[in-house]
Amino acid sequence: MKIKAIILVLICSATVFVSCKKEEKATKFKDKSETKQDIRLDSLALLYKTTNKENTEEIRITAYEPSENDKHFLVGDKNFILVSKYLKEGNEFKLIKKDTLISNEYNYTEIGKESFQKTTIKNQEYILLSIRESYQGTAVTEQTVSFIMLNTQTLKSYTLMYAGEISLRSKQSIDGEFIDSKILDSEPEIKKVLYEFANKSKLIFHISKDENHYTNYVQKWETDNNSINHLANGYSGIPDTIYSTYYKDDLFNFTGDYNKSESIENNNFKIVSFFRGNIIAFDKNKKLYFPIYTETCVTGCDKKIKFVSENSIEVLYHESSENETSIINLDEIIFKN
Repeated sequence: MKIKAIILVLICSATVFVSCKKEEKATKFKDKSETKQDIRLDSLALLYKTTNKENTEEIRITAYEPSENDKHFLVGDKNFILVSKYLKEGNEFKLIKKDTLISNEYNYTEIGKESFQKTTIKNQEYILLSIRESYQGTAVTEQTVSFIMLNTQTLKSYTLMYAGEISLRSKQSIDGEFIDSKILDSEPEIKKVLYEFANKSKLIFHISKDENHYTNYVQKWETDNNSINHLANGYSGIPDTIYSTYYKDDLFNFTGDYNKSESIENNNFKIVSFFRGNIIAFDKNKKLYFPIYTETCVTGCDKKIKFVSENSIEVLYHESSENETSIINLDEIIFKN
């Protein structure tokens, strides 16, 4: 009887063990199913489709995860843009090759309106695309545009990268610079076409040749003062020596709207400290505008100003717990013109 009881216990234990294993497997399978649902492959958007002259090959460019109102604007936690090549067999096209053009996380991804142009180099057809990526939060202010040239035969792609930020002069386009590429240097014909394509894009800012033009006042100030003050959080601080340039054009109007509380005025000057932005002055005697200090941030760099003498102002970083204060003597600013 004891032996039978022991055998019965062992059988029950084995049954429980197997049952647990089955439950564990079922749980793992359920997780995979949930992952597939999270990816939502059924929501792939067809961005572009083209066939060769013989109608025997087809190229498709698709994307995930598009917004509800615009398939060219991707808004998912994970986004990707795929290129696929199909070969016609009978009455159907069958997939023979695919690749990923762009893959990112927590980035808004915009496919430029100038995308899907075609060009030919040495009898080889290419497709041109422009893709803008910007971080979904506020911690990263830099944005990029990838100008892509896709070989329709091999699906090999070449990328010219442009990186920068939204600036006062650029409005909604990116103000920055192209990133050097050794791969493109080794392919001069492709590089030339990509630069020509990029230089027509509305996604990036195209700089005026005249650096002294008033729309370039921020960049001119940064160059003259060897300082670039574009921050996500915090502030840069006022330098001891300031260089500036006089402008006839209304820098107040160009820089944007401001509240009355952000401006101060006396017999000689009107000065505006734009919210988390630049400090601009108007010399009433010379009838000219000039930037005193240029700085932008998401938070932490707002400055309150007040006159402490006829030609001197106090600048207070009031968002900082340190309440850093600087005195700027307007007579000591060194002008470049």
